This record gives sequence, C-alpha cells and structure tokens, in this order.
Amino acid sequence: MRPHVYPSVRARVLLCFVSFALVAAPAFAKAQEIAPAAAMLDTVRVLSGPDMEGRQAGTPGAEKAAEYVARAFREAGLSAAGERGTFLQPFSVPTGIKLGTPTSLSREGGSARAFALGTDFAPLATSESGAVSADVVFAGFGITAPALGYDDYAGIDVQGKVVLAIAGEPRSRDSANPFRRPDAYHYGEHSHKLINARQHGARAILLVAHPSAAERLPTLQGLSQSHGIIAAVVTRATADALLAGSGQTLATLASAIDGALAPRSVAAGTRARLEVTLVRERGTTANVIGVLPGTDARLRQETIVIGAHYDHLGRGGEGSLAPDEVGAIHHGADDNASGVAAVIALARAFAKGGGVARSLVFVAFGGEEMGLLGSAHYLKQAPLPVDRIAVMLNFDMVGRMREHKLYVGGADTGTGLRALMSDAAKDAPVDVELRGDPFAPSDHTTFYTAGRPVLFFFTGAHPDYHRPSDTWDKINADGLRTVTALAARAIDAVAAAPTPPAYVSVATNASARPRGAYGVFFGVIPLFGERTEPGVAISGVRAASPAERAGLQGGDVIVRFGDVDVKTLDDLMFALRGKQGGDRVTVVVQRGTQRQALDATLEERR
Repeated sequence: MRPHVYPSVRARVLLCFVSFALVAAPAFAKAQEIAPAAAMLDTVRVLSGPDMEGRQAGTPGAEKAAEYVARAFREAGLSAAGERGTFLQPFSVPTGIKLGTPTSLSREGGSARAFALGTDFAPLATSESGAVSADVVFAGFGITAPALGYDDYAGIDVQGKVVLAIAGEPRSRDSANPFRRPDAYHYGEHSHKLINARQHGARAILLVAHPSAAERLPTLQGLSQSHGIIAAVVTRATADALLAGSGQTLATLASAIDGALAPRSVAAGTRARLEVTLVRERGTTANVIGVLPGTDARLRQETIVIGAHYDHLGRGGEGSLAPDEVGAIHHGADDNASGVAAVIALARAFAKGGGVARSLVFVAFGGEEMGLLGSAHYLKQAPLPVDRIAVMLNFDMVGRMREHKLYVGGADTGTGLRALMSDAAKDAPVDVELRGDPFAPSDHTTFYTAGRPVLFFFTGAHPDYHRPSDTWDKINADGLRTVTALAARAIDAVAAAPTPPAYVSVATNASARPRGAYGVFFGVIPLFGERTEPGVAISGVRAASPAERAGLQGGDVIVRFGDVDVKTLDDLMFALRGKQGGDRVTVVVQRGTQRQALDATLEERR
C-alpha cells in the first residue's frame, strides 16, 4: 500500500473526527427507537409477497413496491425529493427481449431444408440481430484453452462461417477432467463460446446439447447485451442434418472428443442460412427518495444517504440460480426486502426523534439487479449535491444473520469510519467483521466511485440467494433489527461530528483485492449504469493497480484488450482469462474523441 500524506489541516480533521467518534458513541439515542423485530418482518413479508411478483424493475410488481415504500416515507414524515413533488425519481430500464421477424434457419443447396423455430432451433438472448448465409464448420466444444493445451479452433478456418459447437465441456460427467478446475469452469459457459467464435472470425454460432445431456431449447429471458455474433441453439436432430455432408454425426464426434480429450473439428460439408431478429424492450422504474432535513443551520447542508435496492428478479430468467424454475416468483425476501425494511425502520426512528444535525436522505433504489442502474441514475440526478454526501450507508441482504455475524464493508473509505464502527459495535449483541475494501456488486459501489465514503451492511450469502426459496419466513427478524440498530448508532455519530469523514482511496494490496477469484488482476472499476455503445466504460481504477500504472483513468472506455475487441464486460473478462500474471498487454481506450493505446503489465490475483 502506498503511504498517504495528508496536509496539516486534513490531519487535524482526522484527529477531531476520531476523537468525536470515541467520546460520542455511548450517547446513541435513535437505536432505541427502531421498530420491533415483528414490525420489520412485516415489511419484508409485504415486499416479498406474491402480489409483488418478485419486483423486477419495469414491471407492475416493482411499481407496487415503490408505492409501498413511498407511502412508508410519507407516513414517517419525510419530505418528498423525487420529481414533481413526489417521492419517485423515474428512469428508463430494459425490460426484456422479444422475438421479431424474420427469424429463420435453413440448410441450403441441393438438399435444402427449413428448420422450425421453437421446435428445431431458437435464438439466444445474447445474439446479434442479422443474417448470414455461409458454410458450416463443426468446432467441437468451441473452446480455446491454452493453459490446458486444448483448442477446438486449431487448424480450421471459420472466417465468415457458421460454427456448430457442443454446449458445456468435454467429459462433463468426469469430475477429474481438467475443465472442472475452478480456474477453468468458464470454458463451458455460453459467453466463452460466443466470444471465442466471434474472435476467430465466425459470423454465427449454433450450440447443441451433448448427446448425454438433457435437450432443451432456450426461451428469450433476461436483459443481456448482444455478444456481437448471431447465435442460436439447435436440437441434436438439427445438428445431425447440418453435419450430413461430413459423413459424421454429433454422437460420433462427441464420443471421439471425450475419449481422446482432443479436438475433432471438421467442415460440415453443408451451408446454412441463419437470420435472427430480436427486439429489446424498455420500460420505466423509479428510485424512491425521502429527506429528513438536518437540525443544525450549518451542518444541514451536508447529507447522509441511507439506501437499499427494492427490486429483485421477478419470475427468474437471467440472474436466477434456479434455471429449472423460470416462471416461478423469486420473492427476494433477503435480497433485498430486508435492506428496504432496515431503511424504512431508520426513517421512522430518526423522524420520530426529530432529526439530527445533518440531513438524512433515504433512498430505495430500483434497477440494482440490472447493473446498479438506480444508484447510477440517482448520482446523475441527485436532489442534493453529491459532493456534500458525508457518507453513504447501503443495506443489501441483512436479514439472514447467523451466529450473530455481520459484515461491514468500506471501513477504510473515510477517515475515522473504522474507529466509529468499532466503537458503535462495542456493546452490541453482534460480531462485526470490518472490511476496508468497499467493492461489491451493490449500490454503495457507485457512491464510492463517485468519491464518497461508504459503509456496506451484509449478513452473508446463503443457498436461497437468487432462487424462489428466498422467502420471508426464513428471515432472522431479531438479527435484522440488530443490524438496523447498530447502523442507527453509526448514523448518529456521523450526523453529529464537527467534520465529516474525508474520502480515502482504498489502495490495492493483497488484503484489498477480491478474494475467491481466479486469473489475473487488472484493477479497473466499471462505470455502473446502462450503456448502449460498445466498450466497457470505467469510473476509475484501483490505487496501485496495473490499470493505474498503465495510465487508465475514470471516463475511459476500453474498446480493445490485447487482441480482443471489447464490446461488453463479458468480453473484458474473456480477455483477462486468457492472460497470466506478468503478461504485457496493449489496452486501447476511447478518451473523449481520441483513442489511446496504453501498455499494462498484469498481476496475479492474490
């Protein structure tokens, strides 16, 4: 970690703030006014009920949830801070993908044959819209894995052609196969196969289930961006029809690959025409915003943002970890009705207590599950100045406390925050693990990348995450109230401090880097929010990271990484997975109206 040198004034601010945190913590008053656990559980029960239909952004269920939160804020006595005098701050979101016309697949030539949409083939949601007529090439499992000495594209030319590839990985039933290694699991994902085919010059890809696997054509679910290649899934009978010119069948080719664990790619000897038309639909959702003005004439100009996202996955689809239960309501009791219950309880407690010195802004974010869209929109259209946010507290999955354990991230993002949280937890019936690193896939990350200190409250993952089984009856109501009361203590302390926490850039080191991941470390921070143009926009880079040393900066759009054209975040992940620590790579960024090539040396993830 690089040492930080603070000017003398900033040093005095730090000392003053820490001193205040240490002496003022015992005087917390609002923690005693948090609603009973049963009342908080009732909020979770309502928000995760069947009439909310999983609260997917842009649906009537999410609209009902927003109205419920707005009513709670109004009854608590908050001032409306949305648009046109309401609590709602609307914004546009993608809501789904619809099949358009024409969409077709046929075998061309003397043995022409048309295949039936929905019976013989179906497009993928990540497909590009377009048409291609070209030779078909069987490319095994569509995998290029240099570290494993395996490449289905070795020795074949797929430029401008239609690739036929098997889903999954070779020897999928063998737990000892090299593709089961934790750092190799991604080779079997659809995203690897689509991007890999595109990078090898293919115009389209057709995926087919392994002969030993269940066969199912996909439905158009989710909100995925296009991977820049026309893509569909075909049945095994369709695949055999397309392989007819090669004298091979899918079963014989798959058996040969599995047996030797070596590619058996071959020209199919046929031509195919594939056309896909997808219509990406849009709708509207909203953030819900209420303000409790500060009581101090000077400090009320500064704010503490207290937030949680209220949206969830609706009836499954993209993001669901229960693919066999598409259509079932994903209730989202812990994720994140529990966080909203905490925000509502805090709003009621602080309003009942008459407020605090600094102004409190309570926000229920929409569109979090789509990529933190609600918090990104809030920061673009904030009702109060972003640069006067003293700290942002985010609650995401705080309803399943086990063994009195609570995780609080972002403890090192502001001067004095770690000491404040430690002091607040001294006599609380909870074991708090403070984590300095703020980065996590939730709304506080957008605030941190905007230069504001953050605290992220989380009680841990569980087997019901992103599944229909995340229901209200599994919530630990007493634990939820404990988290909320502890947060009230922290809010009380920050609200009354003579000076707010100063933002700290968390340095990149072994303890700060993401854990439990594999591959190389680069260190860019994606710009959260919806993006319609190709490329990965970044809001900043981690301190002392390869990206910072290479000269990348907030506002850059990564358009190429090594030899990979970067259209989506999946493309960037694909490119990184093909590298090792110590590799040098040229990164092309769009900076304003100019493109710049920057050289980076990657590091191993530790």
